[in-house]
Amino acid sequence: MYAYCLFCETQRCKIIADYISSNYGYICLSPQIIQRKWVKGVSVEEKHDWLSGYLFLFLCEPRQIRFDISGIIRYLGEGPLEGLDRTFAEMIFDTKGILSSVSLIQENGRYVMHDPVWEKLNGRITKIDRERKRCCISYEFDNKVRTIWVGYEIIDKE
Repeated sequence: MYAYCLFCETQRCKIIADYISSNYGYICLSPQIIQRKWVKGVSVEEKHDWLSGYLFLFLCEPRQIRFDISGIIRYLGEGPLEGLDRTFAEMIFDTKGILSSVSLIQENGRYVMHDPVWEKLNGRITKIDRERKRCCISYEFDNKVRTIWVGYEIIDKE
C-alpha cells in the first residue's frame, strides 16, 4: 500500500475525500477524532475534523497523482509518504480515519500510554486532565510536532 497526503481547503475536506473515493475508486480519508466533552455534567462524545485540511489517499501501486479538483491546495511531498509520515498514514488507514480514546496503564505512579497506534508514532503524553478525563498527546507529522487532546481509558496491566 502506498500513502499520499493532500492539503485542501479546511471546510471541504470530507467533500473532497468522498468525491475522490466515489469517482476514482481510491481510498481517501479525511481524519476525524471522537472527542469527549461535558454538557450539564454528562459526558458526550462528538466527531470533529482532526488535522483540518489534510486528506490521506491510499493506492495499491505508486503513481503520480494530480487531481483537477477545486479545493486542493497542494500535495505533501513528491511521491508516497515515507518514514514517520507513512507510519502516521498507516494509523489513519488502520483506524478508518476515526481516532477515539487512548489506553493508559499506571506504572510507578505515572500514567503511560499502552496503545500500539501511538507507540508506533512515538507519541507521548504531555498533560492529563483528570476532571474531563482526557489527555494531551504530542506526536510528529509533516516535520512538525503536533498535539491533540483525546479521551483516555485506564486499563489494568496484564
